Amino acid sequence: MTETDLRKIFENRRILMIGVKFYHYNDEIIRKMESYGASVSFFYERDTSPLFGLVKFIKKGNTEAIQRKHYQEILKKIAGRQFDYLLVIRGYKLEGTFVEAVRKISPGIRTIMYQWDSYAIWDCDYRPLIPFFDSVTTFDYNDSEELDLKYVPTFSTDEFGSLPQRQPDYDLFFCGNYTYPRYLFLEKLIKFAEGRGYRLKTKLVMTWKYYLQERWHGVRLNPSLISFRKLSKEEYVDLFSRSLVIVDFTSYGQAGLTMRSLDALSAGKKLLTNNLNIFREPGVGEGQIAVYDPEALDIDPAFMTQQRFEGRDYSVDRWLFSVFSNKDDQEKQLKNTSTF
Repeated sequence: MTETDLRKIFENRRILMIGVKFYHYNDEIIRKMESYGASVSFFYERDTSPLFGLVKFIKKGNTEAIQRKHYQEILKKIAGRQFDYLLVIRGYKLEGTFVEAVRKISPGIRTIMYQWDSYAIWDCDYRPLIPFFDSVTTFDYNDSEELDLKYVPTFSTDEFGSLPQRQPDYDLFFCGNYTYPRYLFLEKLIKFAEGRGYRLKTKLVMTWKYYLQERWHGVRLNPSLISFRKLSKEEYVDLFSRSLVIVDFTSYGQAGLTMRSLDALSAGKKLLTNNLNIFREPGVGEGQIAVYDPEALDIDPAFMTQQRFEGRDYSVDRWLFSVFSNKDDQEKQLKNTSTF
């Protein structure tokens, strides 16, 4: 895969992108496509107004009417415009009628859906949408095998592929968005690190609104273990680079690899994870990876030594090529994952 390959896909192409509001990742995807000559019109996959949050909280997820109106508004905004590609990343409560409407607006458009959540653990089952798309890929091993979809891991941004080696200030670094299972694991991780004398840095992020909702529902949380401010990309990269081992907690039932894991593989850092599927990635060795049981956390002390590994290519470029290129090109690229 070269810059020429990517320019062949994107140069002078008009892309309608429906995506997730998730940190800076959308910006990275858009920036890359535009750098190869594409024109991108981006819309969030769901209504982001306070009304949406209020309805979801009061009616416990009954947001179909709001979402239907949200997608209708997108159709109004793109009326009369022509697109070469529709790229949907996840697509919260998306309906096939939306894809059909986009095809009527832009005859000949190529429709692409990428899933970075499994239908088994997400509140939106995307399986009925599959027939409406020309290409569907997933980050989840189980979904790929069960639904006969092309497996494409997510990506790591460019900073991690060229991360300088530094003397670590922390032995373990754990960072992620709040879920209650992740919170319970954090409590165990802190106790474990204190018992072993490991230097631990943690950032478990949640909003004040979510915190109050959890308290309302009777969930007892220690505020000192939670960060109510998201790390900037620069802050995250800095803490990451100053850490010996990156700790990943993959959600129960998820087979796909987290972005945290791919950051570690891209940077050539050691990774501590509860996801055994990490060993299904080409070229991944046990010296770089340790798998733990969240219910009985333990780490071989020999693993906690400084060692740099060769970084692997999980770049946004590679992800774009895999998602947008034809099936034969995808298979060739995924079987020949390069290192740098």
